Amino acid sequence: PLQTTSSSSSPQNLEGRWPRRLPWKNKKIMGELTAWNSAAKSGGPHYFRVVTNETLEVLILGVLWFLVFFLEDGLDNKRAAWTFRDVVLLATSSTVVRRLYNAHLERAFDASPELRTQPAKKRSEERDVTGRTKYEVALIEYHDRLTMLGKFSMDFFFYAVIGHVLYPVVVVVKNVGVDDDFKADFDLDSQKKWSFFSPPPVMLLLLPRLLAHHYVLSFGMYWMHRLLHVNTFLWEHVHSYHHYAKTPLARATYMDHWLDNLANALIAEVGTQILVPLPKGLLFFSRLFRVMESLEKHSGLSGPVNVAHTAQRFLPFAQMPHHHDWHHEGFKGSNYTFASLGGIWDVLFGTRHPGRSNKSASNAATPRDDRQHATGGAKPKNTIGAFFDLPAVCPLPTILFATAVTAKLLQNF
Repeated sequence: PLQTTSSSSSPQNLEGRWPRRLPWKNKKIMGELTAWNSAAKSGGPHYFRVVTNETLEVLILGVLWFLVFFLEDGLDNKRAAWTFRDVVLLATSSTVVRRLYNAHLERAFDASPELRTQPAKKRSEERDVTGRTKYEVALIEYHDRLTMLGKFSMDFFFYAVIGHVLYPVVVVVKNVGVDDDFKADFDLDSQKKWSFFSPPPVMLLLLPRLLAHHYVLSFGMYWMHRLLHVNTFLWEHVHSYHHYAKTPLARATYMDHWLDNLANALIAEVGTQILVPLPKGLLFFSRLFRVMESLEKHSGLSGPVNVAHTAQRFLPFAQMPHHHDWHHEGFKGSNYTFASLGGIWDVLFGTRHPGRSNKSASNAATPRDDRQHATGGAKPKNTIGAFFDLPAVCPLPTILFATAVTAKLLQNF
């Protein structure tokens, strides 16, 4: 990463020191890097002066809702269980939850230093609160815009082309010994709406499906994430952008290279939904829960303030934000703690690290953290874990995941 030598350095003077991988060199834009917000503020800097990314997102959602109200019938995929309105509502809900929950976490970060997972670090004026330079934040915001445009395009392209596979009719209740009226309310084959207030028999059938969906998602995300660290080219040119943030903060959650973000979306929102489809209401819950979990993972906070992580503490291999904090420290992010939602894959493949659970994050320590510290902290990767660090071997689980998704897609296409 670019390291400036003095607070008087200007973007123009630093141009000759930009990394070669920089995809753009617009002197006019870079020359405007003078509006640097205070690191204590949660809003962050903006380098798109006329239309910020936040404004552009609102404009895109406004256009989509205009289409819903005036052209919805013509935009529905007739083979899918979801309408065009449903897809727009999910995108809007994700945006609203992401913004509101990000604001909640960053207010907690500012107001409650005792909850922070890392000790306070002194930053130069050239770096923001996460440790990124002006150049790095500008580059990330550029990729943030590409991510947003790519994500909206991907969502509605896949809805139009394979919406019947992504959003199928899912049978929630079938032959569970209840009366016909009850079945009509909750059997999605009858096109009835699913409810979060479903009686116990329905919830008992939904919970295994939700857990299976999340563990399949976590498997795909784990191996893609690990590959981005093991493969030198992918690390240098793609994933290292996300690791500009050495001190995680909620705002840095989705600040990645655009290819990184779209690859994650393909696994989490397309591939996993094809392999283990969820009905509409449950998919809304899953998507919004994962938005909260991702923001918390980068929040730099420990304890009950993290609602999603607190809710999954009952899982046997649960990981907390302090585990992912450790992932952002050191060379290539320490090469520990790649998994999301549960953490079972880090345990099985030898990449779990207790982080600062015996220090600043002790209030969120898990029983497994305590056992790891009692035996000397992070153990060396087991034989299987070390085997998958081989560059020729690490891509294999991701290829397996992609093959399974392709086979299921072709079967249902």
